[in-house]
Amino acid sequence: MPKPKYEKIALIAGQGVFPISIVRGAHSENIRVVVLAIKGFCSDEIEQYADKIYWVELGQAQKGLDILQKENIKYIVMAGRVPHQTIFQYRHFDTLALKVLARTMTKRADGILNAVVKAMESYGIEVLDSSLFVRQLFQPAGLLTPKRPLTKAEEEDIRFGLPIARSVAGLDIGQTIVVKDKSVIAVEGLEGTDECIKRAGELAGPGCVVIKVSKPAQDKRFDIPIIGPTTITSMKTAQASVLAFSANEALMFGKDEIVTNAESAGIAVCAVNNITAESQNNLY
Repeated sequence: MPKPKYEKIALIAGQGVFPISIVRGAHSENIRVVVLAIKGFCSDEIEQYADKIYWVELGQAQKGLDILQKENIKYIVMAGRVPHQTIFQYRHFDTLALKVLARTMTKRADGILNAVVKAMESYGIEVLDSSLFVRQLFQPAGLLTPKRPLTKAEEEDIRFGLPIARSVAGLDIGQTIVVKDKSVIAVEGLEGTDECIKRAGELAGPGCVVIKVSKPAQDKRFDIPIIGPTTITSMKTAQASVLAFSANEALMFGKDEIVTNAESAGIAVCAVNNITAESQNNLY
């Protein structure tokens, strides 16, 4: 299906390199990008790329809406992390933000983000697939570290953990689990992937297998799994041995750096097919 042509989009930008990649990808298609950068989360570097930028506090929904309407925005992308625990700690939501949050009975990520999407739609703004301008970053199934192949035991741990990880993700608990010797060591909660990995290392020591997956019915408008250099850094700290992630469903930022650092640390990295517990199909 060909992409529709957008002359201008808005971007709600949080942490990481994802927002900048969105802007650069949109620019490659001659699309202008108005950035609503979330203070305290979005990197100042995005100012070098945005056609126009507005800095907003996390809870300033009305200010954000006023900007979108002033800029006549019809399409918007959400990209970049805002740590989930922030929703429990932040105390400065404006009236509109509180109204949006009241539409969901849960503080789970899916519930909150779906409420945001519905609020946007009620004002005539369509939330786009956040991978729309960076689809080249999806990785096909395969081993990314040819100098560090999987052992048989590691492959068995991946086969054991994959269906569990998918089930956990489907419950909107987290995208990452860590296993070792066919035992679940850690499940990602509010702390995020990097802290989950470090916790697993503290609990089980060297040799853990990190598995990161998408939800069974992933809404690509938000919360797409992300693999970046910090993932490998956390794995080195935990002395983990393998990173396996969903093929064609997780975005990888800094692939060359990831592969180089992983191989030098003796970490295997692979994009794997979503197999069931009983499946004898190839991982990749």
